[in-house]
Amino acid sequence: MRAIAAVLFVLFSLPAQAADKPDPAALRDEAYQAAQLAMSSAAGAALSQLGARFSAGTDELARAVRARQDLAEAATRVDRQITQARATPDDAQASRIAALRAEADGLRKRIETAEADLAQRFPAFAELARPQPLSIAATQALLRDDEALALVFVARNDTFVWALTRDAVDWTRAPVKRAAMIGKVKLLRTGLNPQAYALLRSGLRNFGEASVEGGEDPGRTPFDRRAAHELYQALLQPLEKILAGKARLITVVNTPFDSLPMGVLVTAPPAGSDVEPADLRATPWLMRRQALVSLPAVSSLRALRMNANPRVASEPFRGYGAPLLGTKPGAAPPEKINVASGGAVSSLYRGGALDRAAFDQLAPLPQTEGELKAIAAALGAGPDAVRVGAAATAAAVLKDDLSRFRVVAFATHGLLAGELSGLEEPALVFTPPETPTPDDNGLITASQAAKLDLAADWVVLSACNTAGGDGAPGAEGFSGLARAFFYAGAKSLLVSHWPVRDDVAARMTTRMFAGLRGDGALARAEAHRRVALEIIDDARDASLAHPAVWAPFVVVGEGK
Repeated sequence: MRAIAAVLFVLFSLPAQAADKPDPAALRDEAYQAAQLAMSSAAGAALSQLGARFSAGTDELARAVRARQDLAEAATRVDRQITQARATPDDAQASRIAALRAEADGLRKRIETAEADLAQRFPAFAELARPQPLSIAATQALLRDDEALALVFVARNDTFVWALTRDAVDWTRAPVKRAAMIGKVKLLRTGLNPQAYALLRSGLRNFGEASVEGGEDPGRTPFDRRAAHELYQALLQPLEKILAGKARLITVVNTPFDSLPMGVLVTAPPAGSDVEPADLRATPWLMRRQALVSLPAVSSLRALRMNANPRVASEPFRGYGAPLLGTKPGAAPPEKINVASGGAVSSLYRGGALDRAAFDQLAPLPQTEGELKAIAAALGAGPDAVRVGAAATAAAVLKDDLSRFRVVAFATHGLLAGELSGLEEPALVFTPPETPTPDDNGLITASQAAKLDLAADWVVLSACNTAGGDGAPGAEGFSGLARAFFYAGAKSLLVSHWPVRDDVAARMTTRMFAGLRGDGALARAEAHRRVALEIIDDARDASLAHPAVWAPFVVVGEGK
């Protein structure tokens, strides 16, 4: 990624140079695609088990994936042999190395052919496993008249932003180091997490003199609106002429912005206090200006709009949540941890296998049962549409015919790739079995999610976390899960960046789905924006004006 960042800096600087400068439009397009490649490779490890899952079958795709894997393994063996040959000089060394290099070149060509064959015959799998960058022109052709797209690529020393509509494009460079961007996002995420108030008090001092009462009250925990405005100024304001006039803004970002809902950016200098409800309601949040949609990659736009799932589900809703976590009755309670707090969560894997007792450390989510039942009622589904507690198992999800349901919800913890020792891809947590097995260990990984059969307009991932334990973002969790559910057949995701107050989660989801059901012309992202603004402006509860309450949910995927 560092090399690509250097190339981007040179490409950005070239148009300002002397008379024989290259075509700026061509340079901008080259840089746009280079940024996508960098972002795609960074998130690729999230689906590291994908090939193994898909090659295990007997259909044409499985055979093609296995063939590609076999070639890759052969290439690795030959590379190892070349290294060994270099270390053992003799009279035949030169000819032996030359023969091995020729074999390696042949294998690389065969791998390229196999990848091209996979992409042509199975484009959806190619998008999931190895998304390819789109040109500016190809992206513009996919955008609708009322949409703009912003690609934000944070490199080591600079941040590059592209803004596109169907008929306009521009880009800018913010000379802000990656470490500074991460620090600012961590600061804002701390202000969005009332449970981290003690950390805020001990380590972050630039919140002014506002009085904070209670520490756990999101209505009195400061969110640094000026820092949010500074981020807007650095990232989007230079391209405002292109972005601001559209009803819907699609964003594609990398670390650290994968853990920050873009709706909390502030489009003008905020007035008043960071904790007073009236001042918070009067804040010019980006959410007030535009409906917002997030994508894991620019190429997801092509996958969702050119390879859209044509099937229509027949039943309204299926929900899984409130898994049985924490200590059993009568046992001494261990210290509860939130998945996003890191630390002890890594002990869930011991000796390469999932430790059933370690699930006792995960905080239970009993309030999600009410949330799921409220969604079911809003969608006209019966009480049997919800699976909670002992029924909310990974085995039950994998056995269920989820293609029947228009909305599928998982109200549980989300884990990031690498957050558990031995977990190489993101996962959702369910009620663990007494005796874990490889096929039922209390988790559904991204590669397992990709094998689900969905025809859903929505998949809801509620109470999930896409930020790491120290506040650092987790692009691999977000990107991997989103791409997996899109491949499985979902059109849109509603994802929460942090655990949501149960009454607000129920209000957001039920009001949003009710609005979409009542108005067939209402866009998904606009339905989300309207409910968020309704929550912000509800003066009956002062705490609702705080972004910790109204901002966690984001729309991912098809926003129309």
